[in-house]
Amino acid sequence: MQEALQQLEATYFTLQGQINMLSTACKTQEQRDALSTQYVKARANYWACVNKAFHDDDPQVASLTTKVGAANQELTQAVRQMGDIATTIKNITSVVTLGSQLAKMVISL
Repeated sequence: MQEALQQLEATYFTLQGQINMLSTACKTQEQRDALSTQYVKARANYWACVNKAFHDDDPQVASLTTKVGAANQELTQAVRQMGDIATTIKNITSVVTLGSQLAKMVISL
């Protein structure tokens, strides 16, 4: 599996494995809605790209893949620490947004 797809998979599987804990940590319906929205986007990014050919030699794909990888590390750390759910949701939103950009680029290639 190529690195770009691995990063999209890491985002989705991290959220999938922790969604119940994250939902429980949400203090407001707004936070639960934001978490749910990002989870659905992460799932869509991953599945939209599963059967696509990734062009790892494309500099934009490589750059976004690196950014998604770094954001995934932050996400994993935020989920492990589970300090402030608002900060965790912000980290989730960041990585999913980058993943959406990567998925769009891959789909269009």
